[in-house]
Amino acid sequence: MKRRPDTALTLGSTLVLAVLAAPGPAQAAVRAQLGDHGDYSRLVLSVPKGVEPVAVVDGCVLRIAVPDPLRWPLASLRDSFSRRLADFVTADGGRSLTATVPCGARVASFMEQRNLIVDVGGPPVPGVKPGAPGDGAVEAVVAAAAPEVARSVGVAEVVEALNPIGTANAAAMTLPLPPREREGAQAQLGKGEGECKNQGAPCSDSPSPSPLRGSPPSPGAGEGVAPSLPVVTSLEGEVRDSIQQTLRQLERMPERTPKPVPQTAEPPKPPAPPPIGAMDLAGWAGDDFNRTREALQRALDTAQGRARVEAQIALVRFLLARALDEEGRAALETAASLSPAPDQRYALRILGDAFRALDREDAPDDNLFVQLPAGAMPDHHVWRGVALAPTRWAAAKEGLPIALRRLLDYPADLRSRLLTTLAAAADEAGDSAALNLIVLEMITVDSKGMADGRLDYFRGRLAELKATPDAALDRYDAAAALRRGPFARRAEVRAIELRRGLGRLDEDGAIAALEALRFAWRGDEIETDALAALGGAYARSGRTDAALDIFGLLGRRFGATARGRDALAAGRTLLSAVLDRLERSPPGGLYALALQARHGGLVTLVDGPDGGLRLRLATLLLRDGYGLEATRILHALTEGATGPRRAELGATLARSLIDGGREGEALDVLARTGGSGLEPALAERRALLRADALLGDGDTVRALDALRGLSGAEAARLRAEGLFAAGEWRAARSAFAELAATGAEPTADDLALQGLSAYLAGDADASRGFGEAQRARLAGTRWAGLLDALAPPPADGPLRAESVERDLVTATALDRLARAWRKTP
Repeated sequence: MKRRPDTALTLGSTLVLAVLAAPGPAQAAVRAQLGDHGDYSRLVLSVPKGVEPVAVVDGCVLRIAVPDPLRWPLASLRDSFSRRLADFVTADGGRSLTATVPCGARVASFMEQRNLIVDVGGPPVPGVKPGAPGDGAVEAVVAAAAPEVARSVGVAEVVEALNPIGTANAAAMTLPLPPREREGAQAQLGKGEGECKNQGAPCSDSPSPSPLRGSPPSPGAGEGVAPSLPVVTSLEGEVRDSIQQTLRQLERMPERTPKPVPQTAEPPKPPAPPPIGAMDLAGWAGDDFNRTREALQRALDTAQGRARVEAQIALVRFLLARALDEEGRAALETAASLSPAPDQRYALRILGDAFRALDREDAPDDNLFVQLPAGAMPDHHVWRGVALAPTRWAAAKEGLPIALRRLLDYPADLRSRLLTTLAAAADEAGDSAALNLIVLEMITVDSKGMADGRLDYFRGRLAELKATPDAALDRYDAAAALRRGPFARRAEVRAIELRRGLGRLDEDGAIAALEALRFAWRGDEIETDALAALGGAYARSGRTDAALDIFGLLGRRFGATARGRDALAAGRTLLSAVLDRLERSPPGGLYALALQARHGGLVTLVDGPDGGLRLRLATLLLRDGYGLEATRILHALTEGATGPRRAELGATLARSLIDGGREGEALDVLARTGGSGLEPALAERRALLRADALLGDGDTVRALDALRGLSGAEAARLRAEGLFAAGEWRAARSAFAELAATGAEPTADDLALQGLSAYLAGDADASRGFGEAQRARLAGTRWAGLLDALAPPPADGPLRAESVERDLVTATALDRLARAWRKTP
């Protein structure tokens, strides 16, 4: 049958489906397969037998309607990726499925057995010139016996005539195509057009272009030029094979095609800073201080723009080479306010990090000399070692030989400062080998920077590390003879301490010498060391009040000054000496409470990151009976800790809370500070504390449940106390009697509860035998009168009036007490 041209245009984007058998049951399931080919996307829906789906494109929406409700595979469709089909939604109670398609897309559909195949391609491409005839093209393609006629028409005209493509708003057509036209339409699929993609791979080996995209119009098509075309009838078998392949692939691969995981673009890494170049510190310092500084100032006054920043950088370098750190920091701030270029900002950052290292910075991790590898640059090794020396000596001394060789060429003032920083760090770390190398360099470059007793002081420290105290005293005395400068005073303090340690000076003599030294000068940086040594001497001699006064003085006078770090270090030494003294004193004193009340903030400031000094103070407060102050310290330590340390501190805090009768808070602390991966001993300790807290909180059942699986004397004691609290007298008596079998010595409370359990259980023989055996052990305790109270009355004999009167008075008193308890809420 010949198709009219207006019928081909009317079809447009109307999708014609074959009418098969009777409709299927309601709410039947539909299988779906969705995938992309190069030029089109294909949706294949396997519908129940007898269902007649109708597909219509309305604007930018594809709608597939069925007469009865179905279960559409929305999850499978939404999880599958397609460039042209998206936003699958069901409507009309399951009677339709909608999806968005590109506006103006070329859509084609057909039924094959029980499968609806929908292809969505690009926008329509005209195949013929406006008004060109198309009837002959249709007839030529459909007629298998006239290949010569087929060769007289264009390929685009054939495709345009056969494909059901038109406008997007065309009406749906429900009549099936004639057999030959349907075969011609299927022939346009070509070999492999029944394929679908799953997991990004095609279902067939050789997919062919979609029927939606026709070949481009040949030159002269419709004007008499007839390009050669293959015989169309030969495509019928290939189309049938392609559709059969699609059906077989659907049966073998029912899995849905997942959407590709979006790849999160990693932010571009910032470029690594360039390496730090060599420093000409000797040239920066100049030969004459005044002349060099005046020349730099004149250049700064006359320069403009970038040259002015360069002049300011030259001034900063000069101040660094002369070790003028305060002026250097001010010059750095001025240079930063002049809008330097990126390369100039980098040079200023290098100089700023050098000044930070010169000032013994505590946190050098963001220092460029620490972040960048040193390589073979000697200056880099110098400043890296100086930056790391105060806090990480093991890493600082790695490049020490290179740094010491390079320091020989540094200006005298700067070399003296850097060698002093390295020597102090090696001394604090107890590294005698490294200190020996540094002292040898100090001797080699014996400049004016070493003439203030510095060299003799460090030689004395080296002698102490080598266990030669007499040689150390000689060096200290030589340095102290200068009577000026911090190192002379420091050597004098160290000589007093060393003589006291050697027994050549008693405690009173050391105190007198240190007091004289303290009042001999004020404001020197060594005053903190003298005060700490004097406070330690006070603490050792038992003058704790004076030691606490010195400790407070260190915090008040020097805590917020430039010497605050040295003052805090000295205060840490003094606080440790005071705590040593208090730990050796008998319990019940007021000094631990006075230390916390008067200097609690300073103790926190002086203490290290591990909180060891505050923990020792909290232990002393608990020992002396000041649980409230101790729990405050323990709370602060616990909140600042992490990991096993937090669990351990939480156990200590819980113990103090339980002893103070605050079992509910103890349970909360144990719950908040727990964790996995704890050591078995710590985990068992926390379990015992939880059972103890539950028992004190009145929850006997949970306490006994928490003790399951725990062994040892403490667990046995808690289990016996739990049975006693639960009223299980016989079991409690047996548990207390078996406590001795664990190897623990029963306390007076254990013995008393054992006797009470026997009495309440009605075991008179056990009560009598218990009293005879344990009377001596309960004597002098609060349970001393218990045995008399539990003793049975005599079997015969007259009652004495005084005993009867005493019993009546006791009963009256107990009755009044019971009435008062009842009235109390």
